Amino acid sequence: MLYIVIIFTIYFKNNYGTINHLSKMVEETKINNELRALRIRLDQINTRLQGIILERADIVKQVAKVKNVQNLSVFQPSREMEILRELNNSNLGSFNLKQIWGIWRGIINANTAIQSKLNIIMEKNIKKNNRDLILHNFGSINNLIEDENAMDLLKKEKNIDSSILVLSNDSTLLLNIDGKKLSVIGTLPQLQNKSEEPTLYIIGQPDKFFTEDDTYLYKIKIEKKKLIDKEHLSTLLQDYLDDGLEFIKKFSEEFYLLAIKDKVDNGFSNISIIDEIQCIGRYATPIIIGDEVE
Repeated sequence: MLYIVIIFTIYFKNNYGTINHLSKMVEETKINNELRALRIRLDQINTRLQGIILERADIVKQVAKVKNVQNLSVFQPSREMEILRELNNSNLGSFNLKQIWGIWRGIINANTAIQSKLNIIMEKNIKKNNRDLILHNFGSINNLIEDENAMDLLKKEKNIDSSILVLSNDSTLLLNIDGKKLSVIGTLPQLQNKSEEPTLYIIGQPDKFFTEDDTYLYKIKIEKKKLIDKEHLSTLLQDYLDDGLEFIKKFSEEFYLLAIKDKVDNGFSNISIIDEIQCIGRYATPIIIGDEVE
């Protein structure tokens, strides 16, 4: 009996490595089979997604034809914000809104290019972080153009319906916008950590479509003899705005930008210090997401 035990012990020691190796191979095969099954399911989903994306692209081509008949701009930021708000009100699952919107931006940019590539005009020597923001939003699929005379270039564009100008929030070119032929139609980023002035303004043909939550942007000129500071002007305006004030930005001693929730073209006529007020645009109000994890 002892002899048998000794033989078994010697055999087990000599073959333990082989047995252990076989055990690992069995476990790895099981894991690989599970992984292979999951990847097959993913491939099936990918195929369905591809079909849906292609179906969406076919509808976009039809939309392009309607836009062409009605002389509408290719780029309509109000429509993009409607999609973004619908996403915000939907079940995001394991994603946050920034992550989901990043996926959708790729789809939207590709579908916009089906209609026509956008000419995105920027001022010369634009700040790197602003340029990165533009590139992140519109992608490399469109034409990015930097020019010293950015505003003039946009005005001369033959394909104005597929051209936009992107200005930083401190650009004095904003004061040259009349809100008629050219208007502020959108802002970047579309998702903001807090309620504040947008980093960039998008200029183009006035958008004929609006959303349920828009912001009006006004240019205000103060009489030279009655120059005041921003805090004083804000106090004066509050009586007319019913808490609809988004922000006030001082450009110079005479000029201010005012963002409000309601249109009040003649609402400030009783404020004697205001020499001129002009609505230069309307854009979909960005969504405030707070400190959302990337």
